[in-house]
Amino acid sequence: MNPGLIRFMACCLLVPALAVYANEYDPVINSNQVLESDYLSSTYHRVENVEFVNGFYVFDVESDFGHMEIVSKALLKKRVDEIQTLGEAISLYERENRQLSNELRSELFVTGNSAMDIISNPFNTASRLASQLRDNLGDTLAGKNPFMEEYALRYSYSEPTDPTTAAHKRNTAYQMQLDLYSGNYRVQSFLNTIANARSAGRVSAGVGVGHGFFNTGRQSALDQNIRLTLKNKNLEQLNELHRDLLNKLDTNLLQADAFMEQPFLSPTNRTVMLSYLNQLASVDNLDRLIELVNSTDNEVTTLVFERLCKALYFYFNRVEQFDRFMLFENQPAVTTASGVLVLFEHKDLLVWADENKSKYEQLVMQAKEQGYERVRLVSLGSLSDMAANKLAELGYQPRQNFLSALSD
Repeated sequence: MNPGLIRFMACCLLVPALAVYANEYDPVINSNQVLESDYLSSTYHRVENVEFVNGFYVFDVESDFGHMEIVSKALLKKRVDEIQTLGEAISLYERENRQLSNELRSELFVTGNSAMDIISNPFNTASRLASQLRDNLGDTLAGKNPFMEEYALRYSYSEPTDPTTAAHKRNTAYQMQLDLYSGNYRVQSFLNTIANARSAGRVSAGVGVGHGFFNTGRQSALDQNIRLTLKNKNLEQLNELHRDLLNKLDTNLLQADAFMEQPFLSPTNRTVMLSYLNQLASVDNLDRLIELVNSTDNEVTTLVFERLCKALYFYFNRVEQFDRFMLFENQPAVTTASGVLVLFEHKDLLVWADENKSKYEQLVMQAKEQGYERVRLVSLGSLSDMAANKLAELGYQPRQNFLSALSD
């Protein structure tokens, strides 16, 4: 056979292979691939399906408390912890206080056909929300959620007007390790009902019940202090604390006011973020991070920012100290004195699709052009095998599941 023809045929055979392996499609996800058994199902819930949309897992969950669509693995774990804690507490009350148990069941338990869904964002289906989340968190600075004012009016955070009842609510949340200011309205109904019952002297059960909102993250001494702060301070005192912590970070007044008024930041979110960031007071430009947080317009990105604050803290204290926070081409990043640029990725799973491939190729080129000798990538979620390999080939030093790797 003609040698030239042989070479031509060989090239034809290679082209499809290159087209397949230079990129990868969004994966088909099985829930047991991404969740531990306790989060897959329990007495009170079952994960029915999971999709992959724009880097995030979208979970379809059936529970005794209704149907849920949840974006992101982190939010799924928080919701499941709430479901299991409420379910176990109600079962305990059924043995000890039938009247209270019946009251809670009438308020909280719904049939599987109920239209009373718990949805992460009140104005979007979960899959639509996932598709709308921007590739770079910095891009959210360009716009404003049109539902912001409506959300603020409908989901404002408050506490019982009676000081004794408010204290009971804080104590109940602390004992059961629930988020006192959870956006899950069933958690709020549960806590309010128990607080009212305790104020009337009807119940003291439930101590020690709970899988733990804070157990979904690292139980550091700092987390324990945060829990105690939320237990011991009312809303007015928390607001004073948040203002003080913002002042210690030298946050400018405009951004500080925006942070305090941001309707998608709960008092818990503010306490966690500011507590962690105040451990990084020596880092320059944290105002830029506060500004970034102020751009959040849904619970998913709010939780991303909260986890980013934790990741910065643990990177600084466990891996390498850094001196400056920045948005590098709209990607959250820090710089070290040794000339290392550390980029932070927020998605549940990074795959080597066209969009991510182009972004990270450009980022590493920009980094080299600006004189950064080394570039690291710290991911809060996972990297596909191809993404990890391709990032390493580009010169990144990738680390995935960063918080989980630190037992977080």
